[in-house]
Formats: sequence, structure tokens, C-alpha cells
Amino acid sequence: SSGINAEYGGGEGKIRVYYSTTTSSEKIRHNCRFLQSLLERKKVHLREDFEPWIPIDIGMDREERNRIFEKAGVRKTPMLFIDDQYVGDYDDVVELDETGELDRLLSYCALKYRNLQTVEEARRVDQVARMQLQS
Repeated sequence: SSGINAEYGGGEGKIRVYYSTTTSSEKIRHNCRFLQSLLERKKVHLREDFEPWIPIDIGMDREERNRIFEKAGVRKTPMLFIDDQYVGDYDDVVELDETGELDRLLSYCALKYRNLQTVEEARRVDQVARMQLQS
């Protein structure tokens, strides 16, 4: 299934959320809805580097699913990856948001892949991004 590997591998510079469509857990479905609204408040869904939510149980073979779970170190959905790094599940993301770390990770991902020439330019873009996130 090289097509699927090509599709889900290489998450560098991307914001991805993997979720389960078949869960019977009300808590997991609730966490998906709340994570979606948290990310939408930050306008993440409008960013070029955001990919539409990826169902982990449709059109993905077991090998690929296991690779994602292995990378995350957990099997708990929804799972947020930023720049190909596992950030956490819903509870982790809420905690990161409260400390400001989530905004920093989101800004860093955008800056890293913009090929900005100077640190000053990167800082300026970062400040603008922060101001936009707050509005």
C-alpha cells in the first residue's frame, strides 16, 4: 500500500488530526467535537498547512494505522500532529493551549516552512500571527 504510505507519511510542515469514525465512546466523540472547535477558534482550518481531518479507520490499512499509533506512542484519538510530531490527544492539547505552548507550536510550524530570510522577519511574521490568533 505504497499509495497510502505516501499519503499519510511525510507530515513535515503539516497540521494533521487523526480520528476514529467508528468509536462507540461518547467521550471520544465529544473530544473530537471540542478539539475541532478549539482549532477553529484559532483559525487553524483556514491555514495552508492544515490538512482535513484524517479518519484512522476508513481507507487506511492496519499497517499504516499501527505506524501512526507507534509514532504517537498511544492509541487514543483524536490525535494532533504538528510538523510530523505527536502533540497529544484532546486533553493534552487543552493543557498546551492554557500554557500558550499550542500557539507557539502552531506559529513555529508556519515559520519553519516559510523560508524566511532573517530572524527579524520571522519574529515579525510570528507577532502578526499571534495577533491574528488573539483576534
